[in-house]
Amino acid sequence: MEKERVFINLTRIVFAVIILRCFYLQVVRYPYYRNLSNRNCIRTVETGIPRGIIYDRNMRVLAKDAPSLHLVFVPHDLESPEKQAAILARIIPLSSSEIVRKFKARYSNPFDRVFLKRKLTQEEIALIEENALELPGVFIQEGLVREYALGKETCHLLGYIGEITEEQLRIYRERGYRMGDTIGQEGLEKSYDEVLRGCAGGIQVEVDALGKYNNEKILGKKESVPGNNLVLTIDRTIQDIAHEEMGGRRGCVMAMDPRNGQVLALLSNPGFDPDDIKSYLDKDGHPFLNRAIKGMYSPGSVFKIVTETAVLETGVIGDLDRVECTGEIEVADRIFHCWKEEGHGWVDINLALPYSCNVFFGTAGLKVGVSKMLEFASLYDLGRLTEIDLPGEKGGYLPGRHETDPLNLSIGQGPILITPLQVLSLISTVANGGNIWKPYTVKEILSADGRKIKEFTPTLRKPVYISSETIEVLQRGLRNVVLFGTGGQARVEGVEVAGKTGTVQRAHRDLELETHGFFVCYAPADSPKIAMVVFLDSGASPEAARIAGRILKRVLVTGEKSEGEEEFTEEETENVEIF
Repeated sequence: MEKERVFINLTRIVFAVIILRCFYLQVVRYPYYRNLSNRNCIRTVETGIPRGIIYDRNMRVLAKDAPSLHLVFVPHDLESPEKQAAILARIIPLSSSEIVRKFKARYSNPFDRVFLKRKLTQEEIALIEENALELPGVFIQEGLVREYALGKETCHLLGYIGEITEEQLRIYRERGYRMGDTIGQEGLEKSYDEVLRGCAGGIQVEVDALGKYNNEKILGKKESVPGNNLVLTIDRTIQDIAHEEMGGRRGCVMAMDPRNGQVLALLSNPGFDPDDIKSYLDKDGHPFLNRAIKGMYSPGSVFKIVTETAVLETGVIGDLDRVECTGEIEVADRIFHCWKEEGHGWVDINLALPYSCNVFFGTAGLKVGVSKMLEFASLYDLGRLTEIDLPGEKGGYLPGRHETDPLNLSIGQGPILITPLQVLSLISTVANGGNIWKPYTVKEILSADGRKIKEFTPTLRKPVYISSETIEVLQRGLRNVVLFGTGGQARVEGVEVAGKTGTVQRAHRDLELETHGFFVCYAPADSPKIAMVVFLDSGASPEAARIAGRILKRVLVTGEKSEGEEEFTEEETENVEIF
């Protein structure tokens, strides 16, 4: 009896504990476990992560999201991947093998939807719906697509978005990114991805213990939260004009305010369609190369700005010292030619820059030496990153003092490499009297409802300590380049333009060599508001100067569109001169 009582009492205690525990879990902790249950059985099928709008400086839209329909599939629900892939390959621009590979890939949750093609056309939608019975597990889903107002015209500036790669996912997983998300892959979309990226919305569905859901059990919708907006320093009008004046030429145009470093336009040709990246992967001309910040080229005679700075600051040649140019000079066993075969005669530094006299600058280079020219190139920050807020910028290359000779270096040839942006920074520094501003493209960050979150202000990287007399001589010479020198094609009626030409390597039909053509400038010369570089992959500096002049005329004077373009003839291009 004693043992029975003990057993009964123990049983009562156990049941009491169980009842109390049940009361605690089902009554006291009810809200917690209810929430946990909901989180386990209610899933949000995302319809896209909204990104912020990108505006130009005048609040004109450059990039924004738009509603679209996408093709998705649920791996678990596919019945015959090969057969279904064959049907879809006739509808969407993917091969059957590509679709099968995507169908059979390993997924952490085989009940999650996987994107197969974004932005379906009306014809594709009709054909998919027509074949719906033969495509179990394949669905059309609402979503978002990124639209770029100027298309290829701003592709290198804005970049594009694409599905996150496995390598990127390893880096960004801790920041909330998941497989299937879109992420900025280039340009400002990449630099400011986390600023532009919002929070996903979608439809809420009930799932079973395995994570599978029924399309008919839609419980509601979760509203998405848009990302922040960017207001750029870019002027869409200048961007448009630069695009029109460059036409189909390979090269780039970049414009900047020399007073503060704000980038006004950035164009690189050829470009690519942000909506159709795949079709440009095998195209000639390096369409994904942003020539303005990633292309590295010999500066040619643009470097004479640096040479002139070096000789004036060291005093090896004075303002009025003259050199006779007979068309060539002999140094040891080498003949160094001027671009003008008959020579320029007696010239001083005030005429040497406008005429771009190779003999004068070669003589000056011999006197000042390689080390000093490289010292002043470094003073202007050539061969260094400008730290622009765009991804992938190249720093260029300044050779060591034993890697080049004074004759070649004095006219910007040999192993020296710089980017068009660095050339633009150089001319801007001279234009503003000696300040190197950090170039930047984003002016403000705004919330989705228009509140200002952050404003970017100009950043002075450093002052260039050269005398005001040297600056004055340089500025006078650059004005004369356009007034009566090699940059005459850039003259604009009503506006004084200052600039410098630079053509690298003489073109010759038999050798099939191409020239790179530079023209850098600023205007108005007495009170600069805009500095610009025009670079041509294949062309001469007069053609680059002509393009710059047309852009400046339309920006500063008329605001009207050009009426047709006057092309250089084949004969003119073959007989270009190096200046």
